[in-house]
Amino acid sequence: MWNKLIDIFSPEIKEDSLTSDHAIAAVLVRAARTDNEYTLSEKNLIDHLLSIQLSLDLEEAKILRTKGEELENKINDNVQLTRVIKKDISYEDRQEIVEQLWRIVLDDNTRTPEENKFMRVLTHLLGINDVNSAKARLKILNQKK
Repeated sequence: MWNKLIDIFSPEIKEDSLTSDHAIAAVLVRAARTDNEYTLSEKNLIDHLLSIQLSLDLEEAKILRTKGEELENKINDNVQLTRVIKKDISYEDRQEIVEQLWRIVLDDNTRTPEENKFMRVLTHLLGINDVNSAKARLKILNQKK
């Protein structure tokens, strides 16, 4: 009985039901929502990034983004999401995820303090150091020029 009550009030989703693809989608959505503006441009960018990274067609990527939006609403814990990602995704691919996160944060050409804090926390949780995160950010800024 107590376990059922704990499950009802627990914000965590069972990790064995959470895939790394879902966790990546949720983290990308969270990055887009960090500045409290979740634009169509950001949604389209997330679809594009998921499509490329996971070799999905655009419709499959949209479905995955929608699942990521649902998870982002349900899961408050970045640790839970990044733990799933780190379990299944190599360091090099996590570096690519950091680039994608920067691409989303910089999509509107502004960086808020909340976005900077989010990126510092997420990159560390993904096991990426500040130097490599800065390199990823500069790479994206140079591509935008």
